[in-house]
Amino acid sequence: MKILLSLAFRNIFRNRRRTLMTLLVVVGGVSALLLAGGFFSFLFWGLREMTIHSGLGHIQIYNANFFKRDETRALENGLDNYHDLAAAAAQTPHVRGIAPRIEFFGMVSNGTKSGTFMATAVDPAAERRVGFEPRILRGSNLSDRPPAGYEALLGSGLARSMGVAPGAGLTLLAVTADGALNGIDVDVVGIMTTGFKEMDDRALQVSLPAAQHLLQSPRVTKLIVGLDATENTDSAYTALESRLGRGVPLMLKKWVELATYYRQVRLMFSGMLVFLGIIVFFMVVMSSANTLMMAMFERTREIGTMLAMGTPRAWVLLLFLLEGVLTGALGAVAGVLTGSGLGALLNQARLQMPPPPGNLNGFAFQVRFVPELMIGAALLVVVTLAAASLAPAIRASRLRIVEALAHV
Repeated sequence: MKILLSLAFRNIFRNRRRTLMTLLVVVGGVSALLLAGGFFSFLFWGLREMTIHSGLGHIQIYNANFFKRDETRALENGLDNYHDLAAAAAQTPHVRGIAPRIEFFGMVSNGTKSGTFMATAVDPAAERRVGFEPRILRGSNLSDRPPAGYEALLGSGLARSMGVAPGAGLTLLAVTADGALNGIDVDVVGIMTTGFKEMDDRALQVSLPAAQHLLQSPRVTKLIVGLDATENTDSAYTALESRLGRGVPLMLKKWVELATYYRQVRLMFSGMLVFLGIIVFFMVVMSSANTLMMAMFERTREIGTMLAMGTPRAWVLLLFLLEGVLTGALGAVAGVLTGSGLGALLNQARLQMPPPPGNLNGFAFQVRFVPELMIGAALLVVVTLAAASLAPAIRASRLRIVEALAHV
């Protein structure tokens, strides 16, 4: 085996120009995979963390009926005694904080104009413990201990539509848990943005006491659980199920089950990466197969001499396969180093991407270094070169000795 490895290594560099061209194709393919895969990985990571910390949380706790039947009245499928549930959930390992929320719809009026809103009622102190902070454009956030009146944050589009600024007053109208119409006056303390224009046109945020007074119910829609790290979601979910599932009809949902947009984006970009991998596979196969086939024709008499001297045909087959594998290994190492170097340079350049559709803000162009992707790209190239060398290897091992020796 040592002799075959030595011969294969020497044969690779027999025609250095041809080998260099093959290696350039391999290096380019591996680098492209690493850069594309690293950028997609950064997108997935950034979108995951943005989705979680924009209000989704790592785990959400609902009444078991929330997903089984539609509500006919406000908070009909809400959580009772949510303080006790939050206290019990807070004792679970990896739990950073618990944030109760109420989600409801209604009408908003400035006295001369009315519009619809999608409201979220929050506990500002609990939101900060979980890691949720609204993006305030003007004004300030909701107070932990509001004054006698009620406060509200408005989305930028809703504030523009109502013609209000921080310090103005609005009236909120909604249907209560008993089916009656109720209203409260709120003071606008800040203008916020969600990053999505459609949401900013309807978004409104108030405190829990304000929403409970407006809806005439002590319930909340759900509890949002924030963890110390996203990687601990599965273990925390299992622990919460065992801790809270005793005699209480609850439904727990992981963030990935609720993040439809994240799943769709990940599926789309994963398909693009697979498509790119297929292109690289065929590009490397065609280039290297042509190179190895030319090398086989040039060495026909040499192969005939080896066979005439008693070299087993299996050894000839193995020799060509080893040449392909060694070429792939060299290209894989060079490709990983080149791709990592280019990724580091791009990260240092601090490039900015334009805002995606439906979003108001751009994001940084970054390439993450993913060990699994590096190993996968390297193995793909080695296997590809081995597959590409199979046809020339079989053809070389089946040459007739007389014809091979007479080849010119």
